[in-house]
Amino acid sequence: MSRLMELPAKTKSTSGRLLWLTDTYGDHNGVSTVLKAIHQEIKTRNLPVDLMVCSSTIDADDHLIVLKPVTEFTLPVYRQQTFRIPNYLSVQRAFRRGKYTRIICSTEGPMGLAALWLKNVFSVEAFFFLHTDWLMFAREALSMGQPGLNRLQRMLRVYYKRFGNVFVLNTDQQKWLTGKAMGFDPGRVFLTAHWADRIFADVADRNAGYAWTTGLKPGAEGAVVKYDSSKPVVLYTGRISREKGVMDLPGIVQMIRSVIPEVQMVIAGTGPAEKELKAALPEAFYPGWVDREHLPALFMAADILLLPSRFDTFSCVVLEALSCGLPVIAYNTKGPKDIIEDSVSGYLVENDEEMAGKAVRFFLDPDKQKEMKHEALRRAEAYQAERIMDRLLEDAGLITESCKV
Repeated sequence: MSRLMELPAKTKSTSGRLLWLTDTYGDHNGVSTVLKAIHQEIKTRNLPVDLMVCSSTIDADDHLIVLKPVTEFTLPVYRQQTFRIPNYLSVQRAFRRGKYTRIICSTEGPMGLAALWLKNVFSVEAFFFLHTDWLMFAREALSMGQPGLNRLQRMLRVYYKRFGNVFVLNTDQQKWLTGKAMGFDPGRVFLTAHWADRIFADVADRNAGYAWTTGLKPGAEGAVVKYDSSKPVVLYTGRISREKGVMDLPGIVQMIRSVIPEVQMVIAGTGPAEKELKAALPEAFYPGWVDREHLPALFMAADILLLPSRFDTFSCVVLEALSCGLPVIAYNTKGPKDIIEDSVSGYLVENDEEMAGKAVRFFLDPDKQKEMKHEALRRAEAYQAERIMDRLLEDAGLITESCKV
């Protein structure tokens, strides 16, 4: 990941224009959140990049092309995401008008097919930005057996190789694509990263001791209460689904409370496992979906973030938490292990027992808490939007020369 931090902040020249296609932009998911941040960076710097989405609810904007869908539908295996089919002739006309010379696609759905079609019709270089570990999703969310996983891997290999070049968000994905199973040329697999939105870095007073108001009272609906800021607060925020490991939380909280009974658990988000989790952990606070502008206060009201997921390819929530001085305990896997410095800005653990044990150790050591909060802020500063975006555009061939600073 250090290579991403080495590119100078200013660039000298660009060549051509890039069209970035995606099936998700206004949805409640991590990919959509990331793409909104990328769009903001493109707008702020007026980069030669446009995003193209298909939606009946999103308004067009500078550097954002919105096509109306011909039809929309959901699939039983992935109901949380609406599939929207664009008019492919409209896609072609927009590509020609924009005089684009390169393509990036962030999703494997209908816009992914549009990207491949444009690649072939206009003979332009195409990159795929790999956000989601579909093998893990199939195994954890769909309970797919090994024969099915093998078939899915072969399908992914054929699909991604049609693009030729792939951006990945962690070293595990990089090794997977360049390994024997997928067979990618290492020179065509580029490591990139995300960054935290400026709202997380621009919190006015990091020691203000926010008392964040939840929308739910433990065990009750609709009551507005403040959890006790004088007691330890453990936070999970994100999609409440099995592949995110949320069903590990009841056991983890029980183990922490066996040593520190006053610990309070806050679980922010929505998802298909919400009802099941509430039944298993009814004493937690469930504020539901938290709008992005309120997340910094939520992070700053907590003492530590738990991430029991083995699914995240990067985990923006880790970086957002660190940006607010909130240490993180995560499983030692994929994206989190590339971000968290173990025992410095957080902890990397192998199982739920170790996660609970590290949380207890953290709460019993006030000096360690103070040190980790400082180190969390320091670690987050390494992920700067301008440098990461410039490196991506350089790898995509859009930036041809960099200033030396």
